[in-house]
Amino acid sequence: MEKKQIGLKLSAVALAVLLASCGGGGSEGYYNQQSSGSTGSSNNPNTGEAVKSLNASAIQLKNLNGNSTAVITAEGVTATVKVTDQSGNGVSGAIVTFTSTGGVTFGSSNGAVVTNANGEATISVTPENLSSTGAYKISASAEFDGNTATAKDAVFSLQSLNVVLANISAAAASLSSGASTNITLKTLNQDSDAQNNVTVNFTASCGTFDPASVISSNQGNVITSYKAIASNGDLCEGPVVVTASSPSSSSSVTTTLNIAAVAADSLVYTTTADVNLGIKNSGSAASSSIEFTLYANGVPARDKNVEVSLEKAPNDLHFVTLNNRSTQTLKSDSKGKIVVNLYPGNIPGPVEIKATLVASPTVSAISKGVKVSSGRVTQNGVSLSVSKQSLRTDIDGDVATIVARMRDRTGNPVPKDTVISFVSEGGKVDSNCMTDDKGVCSVTLTTQSPRPLDNRVTVLAYVEGDKSYIDNNGDNLYTAGTDTLTDNIGDFFKDDNEDNLHSVGEFIYQKAAGALQCAISSFAQPNIPNTCDSGLSAVLRQQLVFSFAHDTPTFVWNAGFDSNGFITSGSGNFSFQVFGNSQKTVPMPSGTTISVAVKDNSDFQPKAKLQLDTADSTKQILKVSGAEPNTTLIVTINDIDYAVIIDSTGTGSKGGIASTVTGTPEITYKNLSCEAEIRSGNLTVPNTMALLTPSTFANNGNDLVDYTVRLKGCTAGDDVKIISSVPGGKSLTSWLDIK
Repeated sequence: MEKKQIGLKLSAVALAVLLASCGGGGSEGYYNQQSSGSTGSSNNPNTGEAVKSLNASAIQLKNLNGNSTAVITAEGVTATVKVTDQSGNGVSGAIVTFTSTGGVTFGSSNGAVVTNANGEATISVTPENLSSTGAYKISASAEFDGNTATAKDAVFSLQSLNVVLANISAAAASLSSGASTNITLKTLNQDSDAQNNVTVNFTASCGTFDPASVISSNQGNVITSYKAIASNGDLCEGPVVVTASSPSSSSSVTTTLNIAAVAADSLVYTTTADVNLGIKNSGSAASSSIEFTLYANGVPARDKNVEVSLEKAPNDLHFVTLNNRSTQTLKSDSKGKIVVNLYPGNIPGPVEIKATLVASPTVSAISKGVKVSSGRVTQNGVSLSVSKQSLRTDIDGDVATIVARMRDRTGNPVPKDTVISFVSEGGKVDSNCMTDDKGVCSVTLTTQSPRPLDNRVTVLAYVEGDKSYIDNNGDNLYTAGTDTLTDNIGDFFKDDNEDNLHSVGEFIYQKAAGALQCAISSFAQPNIPNTCDSGLSAVLRQQLVFSFAHDTPTFVWNAGFDSNGFITSGSGNFSFQVFGNSQKTVPMPSGTTISVAVKDNSDFQPKAKLQLDTADSTKQILKVSGAEPNTTLIVTINDIDYAVIIDSTGTGSKGGIASTVTGTPEITYKNLSCEAEIRSGNLTVPNTMALLTPSTFANNGNDLVDYTVRLKGCTAGDDVKIISSVPGGKSLTSWLDIK
């Protein structure tokens, strides 16, 4: 017992030493200031000033409450010396060695410690023997880089301490389970006088204390709070023995509390998230569970009977055990929990489970957010969308995101982590993704080699699921021979050449074992004939096509152009097509802008004059020069208008005018401005599009590549240009000439 007490006291003193080493604690006057063996070349780490002399304060002894003392009992004290330089600044890193004339043990094996940032050195001092008495002194010397100083001795006396623990009592000796009460006692010395600063530790056969260790004060009073809840969270009940002991006492004291039996008073549904059960054949886990928690005074109550019953559920859902739908009684576990297993059937719907405390039927709770809904993805429940469909093939790393959204037959999201796989004809596509709790996931298609020659890239997605069917008997189950498959599918392939037929070299997925006739193969849903069966399960598939387009456009000039590629008229429409490859099988990259611009370079100032017709002296010829080519010009003489046809050189003449006509020809002419605008076509190539098939893509009528431009007031010599600009790529201009 004596060795145990010494160990506890040393721990308390060591704590005091630790606190003192962090700074603080005043010091009294300095003693025996001196310097030896140094020329002042070392510097104070705290200030950088050279240490020319060293000073050491008088030794201070303090008890565990931080009060100065000259008495050392079994609880021990701390001894502190502060070391300073000639300027009074604390010197850190100095070695201070403590010695004693006897009777005590120091906190380090050689009695030496190093000063802290404040220049203070603190060491614990405890009696060598708890029964020792007498008067002694402690000495200390300091040293720092050859500078030394000696502290003034501290005189102390040793006294034995044998504390008596008395008057232990509880504010309430009878408690309900989980309740609290105060425990009090007094610490007395051997003369029955109040003794402060004594550590008292509390334990109990069940329950916890706050705090579990108390230092007596104020006439030796000790108080702590007891709570009838074990450290592991269990509620206490029955007789509980509370024990108080002290390292400074040779005996302990006890008191007994009477804890009432646990009385549960509340049930709570404690499943934290909504429970979305997959139907029986969904491919998800065949069961799940929910939980309730039983409490008494806010603490989980164990070993209590709780009745669970079905309040609302599909008629094929079972609970507690497989195939059970009757009310069951369960017992709360060590954490007060009642776990209820759920076994879904094939019918979706909400689920409500009620839990009722058997001992008190008014205490109950009902589950929330539980439903049977998630089934396997159905054939018509796979939806693919893309961020863009025409990528730039001239670079590696252009990316399109493919988003898969999947639902089951009843319209609910498929189970979380449903895997859908992807394969691609060209570039690189992520191999698969797993759905989140909303039935959604995504992959990326990235441009890189290989790049198909026709610049069209087929991407095939496939996932395990169920065929679509008509539930003829309304049982929400597929029964072969009773229910009708709406679009039977078997093995499938990746249709690289987009002909709806499997060709040699194309990826094929062979799993179906049937030989029945299948639905007609299409690009969206490729199918290999005569591989179908009458079962519900199938590998669902859906196919997309992307274009890997070039930055440089390929133009095709259509209506409004002659065979040499000239615009036939400066007024009216002309049409053209813009492709992203020379084979004319894909549009430009998504986001490409197409625009038209003109520059009016013509400024016509026509002139007209009359002259005699050399072939007929009775006639005159009206001649015009400098006019707009290929137009008709109106010339007025004496209020009579004459229409003059202008040829391609800007000249024209009008004969047969009588020689008697005189006057100055006046020209009615307005110099027109050249204007152009795109009347139809995508000013910006869209992100998503119907890419059709290679054989039909280049035909007129494909609004992805067809454009119509309206010209007004333009003529030969004016500039007309078509500008294509690819985001992050090329911006190119194609010049057109007017005939």
